[in-house]
Formats: sequence, C-alpha cells, structure tokens
Amino acid sequence: MKQTSCENSVINVGMMPFVKKIEDISTGNLMILVGAGAFLALLPAWMNYDIISRDGAFQYVPAARVFLEGNFHEGFLRRELPLFPLIMAFIAKITGFDLELSGRLASYLAYVLAAIGMFKLSEVVFKNRVIALLAVLFLITNRHFVDRSIDCLKESLLICCIIWGNYLILKGIAVIDKRLIYYSLGLLTFLAGMLFRSITLVFLCAWFAVWLFHKRNGIGSRASVLLIPVLLVFVLWVFIPGMSLSWKSYHLNYFFVCQHSIMDVLRSAADVLIRFFSTGNPVLVMAGFFGLYHWKKDVYYFYSCLVLLVSFLVLVPWPLVSDRYLLAPIVWVYPLASFGIFRIFRSGFGLLKTVAVLTVFSTIVLWADIAFTPPDQDKLARKEAGQWILDNLGPGREIFTNRDRLVFYAQGTYKPLSKIKAGSTIHRVLAIDTKYEEGRIIAEEAHSRGIDPDKQFRSIYVYLHES
Repeated sequence: MKQTSCENSVINVGMMPFVKKIEDISTGNLMILVGAGAFLALLPAWMNYDIISRDGAFQYVPAARVFLEGNFHEGFLRRELPLFPLIMAFIAKITGFDLELSGRLASYLAYVLAAIGMFKLSEVVFKNRVIALLAVLFLITNRHFVDRSIDCLKESLLICCIIWGNYLILKGIAVIDKRLIYYSLGLLTFLAGMLFRSITLVFLCAWFAVWLFHKRNGIGSRASVLLIPVLLVFVLWVFIPGMSLSWKSYHLNYFFVCQHSIMDVLRSAADVLIRFFSTGNPVLVMAGFFGLYHWKKDVYYFYSCLVLLVSFLVLVPWPLVSDRYLLAPIVWVYPLASFGIFRIFRSGFGLLKTVAVLTVFSTIVLWADIAFTPPDQDKLARKEAGQWILDNLGPGREIFTNRDRLVFYAQGTYKPLSKIKAGSTIHRVLAIDTKYEEGRIIAEEAHSRGIDPDKQFRSIYVYLHES
C-alpha cells in the first residue's frame, strides 16, 4: 500500500523524540511491549471480577464439561458452537483449573493476542507505528471489550480471529511474494472465527466481494465460484426450514420470514446506531468516520465501507441486539479512528489538537472507570451463597431461587422461585433474593411462621431445611 501525504509530511516537532524512540525499537520488542501493555491493562478488571455471565454458566461451561468428559460426539451435536467450549475443556484438562477459570484464561489470552494483531494490522495499512499504537490503545480501553474479556465469554476470541484474519489478508495484498500463504492463513483464521460467532461471515464475505469486483476481467467466472455456495445455502433453507444455517447468531428467517413494518425497521436502525456509538465511545466512532473520509480510496477503504454497511444491515433485522454483537464492526473502526486522531493532531490548529488529546485521554478515563471498579457485592453474595450450599449439601440438589447464577456455583438444578405457591410446604433448598417482590413475600411469610433462614448473604436468604 502507498503511503499517504499524512505519513510523508514532516512530523510535529513536539512529537519527533517520541516517534524516533518508537521507530528505534525492534519489531519483536515492540510486540512484547504491546502484549505486556494489554496484559497489564486487563489485570485490574480481572482482579475485580465478581460472577460468571449467564451464557458462560448455562451454555459454555455445560458444553465444555461434555468435552472434558470425553463425549465429543455429543459435544459437537449440541446447539452451542463448539470451538470455545472445546478450548475451555482443553485448558481445564492440561491445567486442572475449573471450567469457569479456564474460559476466563482463554478470553484473557485472546485479549492480549488481539492487541498485538491490532498493532500489526494498523501498521501494515498506515505504515505508521504511532497510529498503530493509538489503535491498540482504543481497543484495549473499550469498556465492553474489557468486560467481556475477563468473563467466561467468547467475544475476545472472536475479535482476535477477526483482527488477525484481516491482518493476514491485508499483509497478502501488501507483499509481492508469499501471497497465497497469507491468503490461506487468513481464510483459515476467518473460518475459526465462524466457529465462535457467524458475524465473522460479514468480514469474510466482504473480502470475497472485493475479490469479485477488483477488476473487470474474469468477473463472470469469479461470480460463478461465489454463487455456488450462496445458492446451496438458500436451497438448504428452503427445503430444511428448521435448520439453523447461520449457527444461532442470526437466522435467515429474520430477513425473509419475519414481518417488519417500516416503523419497526426505522426504530431498530436508530437503536443500532445509538448502540454503535455508545458501545464504541461516541467521540472515537466519529473520529473513525472522519479518518475513513480522509483515507485514500484503496482496497482498505472500500472493504471498510462494505463491512460497516453490511454489519449495519445485518444487525437491523435482529429481534434482540446485545452490545457485544456490535464489538466486531466497532473494533474495525478503531484503526481509522487512530488515523483520524493523528491527522487532526497534525493539522496545526490548536483547538483541534486539544480535541484530539482529550479524545485519547477520555479512553483512558473510561477504561480506568471499569478496570478499577470494585466487584459488585450483591453479585458476590450470590456466588458465596451458591458455594455455601455446595459445601453444606454437595452437588446435584434442586434449588428454588430467583437468582439463576447462584445455582451454577451450588452445582445444583435450577428451579424458578415462581413455582412455589404462598403457604405451601416443600422439602427443597431455597435461595431467595429479597430485592425482588416475590422473594420478599416468601421470606416474610416464612418469618411469620417462625422459620428463619439458615444463612443470609446480604439480600440473599438461604433455607436448607423444610420451609
């Protein structure tokens, strides 16, 4: 890729010593520094972790346990995509750690590798280490990325595959020899990402679209090669309508079967845009679009536009959009944001420079807010209550509760508290959070009958005996 005028122009005098020091560091040492910086950036939040996510407790850990027990056939037939549970089981097998900690370690490692990949990707595109380091900073300080990377969730592994897959493809474009090797490795990395979440298909298909239209000669033959798998997918969807072709993350029915009024589409589109800006840091996202506008109209530019547009069109029809589903396209904005910030800082206008500096500083402040926030004591109470039940009764007990993740730590069977009728007598374990009205009513009725909890953890009342 050609260097832009931004990269060829004289660097601001105040930045010269800093830039020169960065350029003097060897690539290997710089990778170590980036990896160490990412490791340290996640460490405070890791230490302040409180309780496992619902997906981790009720999807990934049970699936990983199946693999850990050696039931691979059953594990691959489960609804969950298999790669993350398989990695969790592998880590647990070689380390002896429990599955929750194994999943968290996998996320931590992927977070560090994603930071290194972001540096490599940005460097190969912009040919500027300062821009690359800024992109890393924006990535590792994203509150949602940090929050998911300390939990038993697959988001950091997904982001890691997307970043490295794009780096390998871009590296293949940038070099003259060994292109086939880079393209092949990039394709394999994207395929691995598809085993975490199907949003990876957006990035892979965008590269296929770029390949299709990169020149006029042979476009017909290239189109026929791409059309075959697309037609196969639609044929399977028509004749096997119950088949989840896109592996749970989104389904073709959202696009072709569900009825959406114009107002529904507009509301969903507005919600996706609002979530996109809030999840990615509004100022950084605007800097990213600023950088995209000023970047040269090359392959990277058209690919980025295609990724962002298709991601938006895919997310709008979804019935429920979690903030973590937006992380993949948001992460792709960060290299452009770093270029935009760098360009603003180099513009020569004092006010714009101040805005650029404050933008960078804001990312550190937002990171510090989540990194050093102490664990939620109410969530820790649920964890302690579950572990106390396990210590006293052992695993496998039915537990009536209005806090489902408590049952995970008790290694029991979850029973909704709503199934208990007022005045009924049961011979089961109860773990009641009195913050909720139904829990408070049951606890008050038990107290009126002279029944006190066997143990209390903040607002959690635990009854081990007849209630």
